[in-house]
Amino acid sequence: MRNALAAVVAALFLAGCQSNPFAPPAQPPQPQGPQIQPPAPTRLEQQVVTPRQRAEVHADLAAGYYERGQMDVALEELGIAERLDATYPRVYNLYGLVYSVMGELPKAEANFRRALELAPNDSESRHNWGWYLCTHGRARESIPEFEQAIRNPLYRTPEVALVNAGKCSASIGDVAAADQYFRRALQLRPGDPTAAYNLALLGFRAGRLPEARALMRVVMRETTPPAEALFLGMCIERKLGDAQAEQSYALQLRNRYPQSAETAAIATGGCE
Repeated sequence: MRNALAAVVAALFLAGCQSNPFAPPAQPPQPQGPQIQPPAPTRLEQQVVTPRQRAEVHADLAAGYYERGQMDVALEELGIAERLDATYPRVYNLYGLVYSVMGELPKAEANFRRALELAPNDSESRHNWGWYLCTHGRARESIPEFEQAIRNPLYRTPEVALVNAGKCSASIGDVAAADQYFRRALQLRPGDPTAAYNLALLGFRAGRLPEARALMRVVMRETTPPAEALFLGMCIERKLGDAQAEQSYALQLRNRYPQSAETAAIATGGCE
């Protein structure tokens, strides 16, 4: 039984939580999904396992079930973790994510607040609380949460919070702030396709077409750029008058995503 549990936990540590970071040119960019990062590895004594360490195991299991969409099982694991250590902040961060997906928003908010009460400087909880606010009609409130996450020198993925701060700023019409957040993300991670795409989108809308084209080269380094990115690239080249480059993007879009809304929009001139 112990070996089986260890195998499950090891597999969950390798699992990632990803979502499509791109948004179509006609819509405001949406923030990326929440973050679930495993805690730093802990060396355990051979025969002494504390309640916190046992709670960490069950929280890791809950994170894996959350990522697979098994919210009922995730709640069971979180209940065990909470009983083992009711002061473990990550339990309440995960509760917040699970209840958000389930649409139980008062419970989600209460648990995010509990996580931050226990660990005010935890950047993962700050980011996820900001994500929750932005995706539930409170984008303006989300920006300080992302900023606080970014200021933590121990935060492992500040570029994610920067990109989400940019998307949420764009959603409330603060294009100048969005532009700066995306540029900061690219400074931290020059090849970040998400930041490059969103900055290219702003450039396209502002008429900075050569800059947008250059940023799309970063996006196109991805093995399989999504339909939204190919459509944006096509629109940029159409505006620049490069018919050959425009057709290249359109051909990739038709071949890779024949049933997509972006492919259907090729013939209708939906770049505006």
